[in-house]
Amino acid sequence: MAWLARVGRRFEDLAERLRMLLRPGLRSAAEAAGPLDQLDLRAILTAQAVESDWNAAAALIQELGITAEAGMNPGDRRALYYLVRHLRPRRVLEIGTQAGASTVHLAAALADALPGPAEPRLLSVDIKDVNDPETGAWRAFRLPQSPRDAMRRLGYGDLVEFRVGRSLEVLREAGEAYDLIFLDGDHRLKSVVAEIPVALQRLRRGGFLLLHDFFPGLRPLWPDGKVIQGPQLAVQRLQRAGWPIEVQPLGELPWPTKLGTSMTSLALLGSASVTG
Repeated sequence: MAWLARVGRRFEDLAERLRMLLRPGLRSAAEAAGPLDQLDLRAILTAQAVESDWNAAAALIQELGITAEAGMNPGDRRALYYLVRHLRPRRVLEIGTQAGASTVHLAAALADALPGPAEPRLLSVDIKDVNDPETGAWRAFRLPQSPRDAMRRLGYGDLVEFRVGRSLEVLREAGEAYDLIFLDGDHRLKSVVAEIPVALQRLRRGGFLLLHDFFPGLRPLWPDGKVIQGPQLAVQRLQRAGWPIEVQPLGELPWPTKLGTSMTSLALLGSASVTG
C-alpha cells in the first residue's frame, strides 16, 4: 500500500540521519571535499589550451578501435579528459571498468597533465575480470584488445592498475586517498547511497566524486525517454539526512554526446557551499 511505502521511506530517512549523527567523521569527510562553487565548468570544457592535446590523444585512442557503443558515449569520454586535465588529480579511482572506454580517457588525461609532486596513478575496479580473454566485456563489444592491452599500446601500462572486486570492499580497504573518484558501477539506489559516504572518506581534502548516469529531477536527458534513478535518489536521500554535499551536473557539452544531442549524465559531487 502507498501509505506503508511512505512510512517506510520516512523511517529509512530517520535511520540515515541517526547514523550520520553517530558517525561525525563521515560528515567531516563530506565537508573536506572540493567546493563546487569554485569550478567554472563552461571554462573547463572550452579550454583552448587543452583542445590541441585532446586532438592528439583522441587520434591515438582512435587507433584502438574502441567503438561508440563500447560503454560511455564519445562525448562523455571527451568530458572526462577535459575534467581531469583541469583538476590535475594524482590519484584516481574508477569504479566500473567494463570495456575500458572511460579508463583509456582518464589515463590519457593523467598522462598529458603537467608533472606534479607524485607520479599519476589510476586504479580501475570492476566486479568482473575485465581483461579475461573469454569473458571480458571487450569481447562482447568486439573490441580488438582488452583494457590492459589497450593501456600497453598507448604506453600507460605503468600508470593503470586493474582490480577485480566489489566497490564497497575496495573503497573500505583502500590504503591510500584519491583526488578523484569516478562512480560508474552499479547504479541502483541501495548501491550508490552506500558508495558515496565511503568514497567521500577516501578523498583527499579538496577532491571530488564524479557520478555517471545522474538525471537531475529524474527527467530524461535524451529523446529515448530513459531515466536511471539510483544516483539522483541517492544524493537526495543523503542531502535530506543532512549530508553537506552538492552536485553540479555538466548538462550540455560543447560537443555531441548521443541521440543527436550534446547532453551528458556526468555530474560532479563536492562539498556544499557555506552561505551567510
